[in-house]
This record gives sequence, structure tokens and C-alpha cells, in this order.
Amino acid sequence: MLTRHDTLLSLFHRFHPRRSLSLAIAALAAGITITTEATADVRDATCQRVRAEAESEAALLYAPRIQLEGARAPGVVSAGDPAAAVDGLQARVVLALSPLDMMRGRAVERLADAECARERLAGRLDHVLALGDRHGELDAARAELAYLDAHAGEIDALVSEVVDRFERQRATALEVAELRGRRAAVRRRVAELHHTHAVLEALDTGVAPPSDLSELARAHDAAALEVDRRKAAVRGLEAWRFDVRGGVAGADRADWFAVVEVGYSFGQPWQRGADRRAVRARAAELTGDDRAVTVRLARLQAAMRGSVAALEVELAAIDDELAVLRVQRDRLDGLDSEAARPLRARLTVELIELEARRTAVQTLVEIRRPLGGAS
Repeated sequence: MLTRHDTLLSLFHRFHPRRSLSLAIAALAAGITITTEATADVRDATCQRVRAEAESEAALLYAPRIQLEGARAPGVVSAGDPAAAVDGLQARVVLALSPLDMMRGRAVERLADAECARERLAGRLDHVLALGDRHGELDAARAELAYLDAHAGEIDALVSEVVDRFERQRATALEVAELRGRRAAVRRRVAELHHTHAVLEALDTGVAPPSDLSELARAHDAAALEVDRRKAAVRGLEAWRFDVRGGVAGADRADWFAVVEVGYSFGQPWQRGADRRAVRARAAELTGDDRAVTVRLARLQAAMRGSVAALEVELAAIDDELAVLRVQRDRLDGLDSEAARPLRARLTVELIELEARRTAVQTLVEIRRPLGGAS
């Protein structure tokens, strides 16, 4: 059985020595590497199915066809020689080969490649749109949790110190209650972050966020249009017919024969025009429909820009507050009085809370700024 790697396919490649690069360009724009190796498809069941179906159809188109025919030849009389009449039954063994069918087989496989590329982009887009305006929250929660966990022991030590001072009647019950309340607030924040982390981790696919939503939108549109162009290419081959048939026919005696059939449909120019209109209409669908991926990504990009602007304002406010608190604590560090200790402990906890929040905000800004289209 002939396969796509056999001699017939190598002959076919002489008809089409160039391959389209549009799919590779579109995929690279989105940061996705598309490979034709079978090992790359093991992790993608959809691509496996699409390509296997295409190979199933192409296998019959690549291979020659053997036919057994029985025919009755009509009586044909030559005007110059009445004895030259031919009549009777014939048995024929025919081997048929169609270069156009081989071209159709390759076109079907290219269509499968285009559909596979579109499906891979669709999976990436599903991840992006599923998270929506929550992009970066998982990393921000992890960063804030890590900072609070790293300073949890310091807060516990401050609480233990004020309790010890209270037992020695060096601190008031109000000071103990205030510091314990701040520790409780920190612990509640840690619990909230763990909940956020659990929810967002369930949505996380482990795929890094795209570097630019505009490029991802363009890649999606290019992949979708490539599928339509490949479909049009398959349809366009139907206008042509080019078959080569040969074999042996036997009646009273056996002899070989050969037939070459070439055909063309004059409807192809109208078909091409209709295909071009269909591709243009598809492009208009991709950019004009409110439900289109391009429109949804544009809205998400605008949301990311607005989020970054608001987060940068918050970041500046946190930095200002941190600067004031650090100056106050530095002043208290120079005092060794009993009255300065509870205030220094309170400022230390406030600084830990603010620095943890700053870590989260900074992480969000770093992730969302590229998504908003800023470099």
C-alpha cells in the first residue's frame, strides 16, 4: 500500500515545491510553535483526530486504483473494410492514476494542519478569556502569601513579647488586644489568599500568559482565515480532471491499452470569485461581531490597561505610606523606653502588611502591563 512518503508522493511534490508559511507566521506571532512531528500531537487529541481523518482520506487519493471491467464492444464497421468489424465481450484489468487526486490528498492534509493550528490557538484563547480580568491574581496571591509566611514568625514574636510585658505589668491590656487584633487580621488575609489561590489554581493550565493580546488576536484571525483558504483550495481542484488509465483487455486475444483524460469546468472563475467573497465575509465576521474573539480580546486589553493605571496609583500610595512608616519606626528605634516598644511593634506589623500588599500589586502590574499593550 502506498503512503504519503512513497514514490508517488515524491512525484507530486514536483507539482507543488513550495509550502505556505502563513500558518507558521501566525503561530509564531502568538508564541506558539507548530510542528508536524507525530510526537507533538500525542498531547493534543483533537489534532490527532483531525490529522488521522485527513490521512485516511488522503491515503486513497495518493494511491493508484486497480479496476476490473467487463465491457461489450459494439460492432464498428469501417467504410473501407467491412471485415474490420469488432464485436463481443471484453474483460479489462485497469490501473488508474490521477495526479489531481494526489494534489487533492495533499490539499486535504494541509487543511487538517490549518484546522489543527486553529484548534491549538482556540485552546490558548479559551484560557485567556476564561481568566478574563483575573490575569495575574494567582501569581500575586502567591507572592503575597510567600511574603506573609516569611514574616509570620516575626509577628508572632512581637505578640509574645507584648504578652510577656503585660504579665510583668509593663504593657496594658489595650496594647495586647491591639497587637493580637492586627495578627488576626493578617491571618484572615492569609486565609483569603489561600482561597483565592485554590480557585485560580483550578483555572490555571500552566500556560504562560501571552506577551501581547493584539498579536494573539491577529494570530487567531490568520489561523481562521487560513482554514477557509485551504477549504477553497480543496474545492478549486474539483474544476479539473486529469486521469491516466492503462491496462489489459482480452476477448479473442489480449492487448494493452492506455487512456488519458483531461477536463476542465468553465465554472471555476465564478467559483474563485465566490471563494474570495467568502473569505472577505469571514474576515468581516472576525472583526465585526461583538462575540468575535478579536472584539473580546480588545475589551480584555482595554480592561488590562485600566487595571494597570489603577494599580500604579495604588502602588504610588503604598510607597508614600511605607516611606512615612519607615521614618517613624527609624525614630522609635533610637528610643529604648517602654512607651516606644508597643508603638514600634504596631508599626512593624503595619509595614509587613503594606509590603506584602506592595509585592502583590507589583506582580499584577508586571503581568498585566504587557497584556494591556504596553512594553
